[in-house]
Amino acid sequence: MAKVNGLFQDAEEEAFDRYTHITVEADVEMMFHCGKIESFRITGIPCLWIWDELTRDAAEYWSVWDHVGANYNFDWMSIKSWTGSPVKNTVELDQRIN
Repeated sequence: MAKVNGLFQDAEEEAFDRYTHITVEADVEMMFHCGKIESFRITGIPCLWIWDELTRDAAEYWSVWDHVGANYNFDWMSIKSWTGSPVKNTVELDQRIN
């Protein structure tokens, strides 16, 4: 029975570990309705990378795309570059260790 419980626990931990919270920052260029073009950096974009669904690059890119679409009013935009850093959650790690 202990072996079966161990297998279920391993499966739960594996499912739990198959995503990463990432904070993304991106350099974007936008043209607004007035015709003005601006380039700027956006920081603090939340991203949830689910390992089995997308590559990390794709998850970060689409997080930027979704954030810009939801928060800016523009004619066109281009994501020039982006970078992401995993979010460290020490409380969660402490709970998993104990």
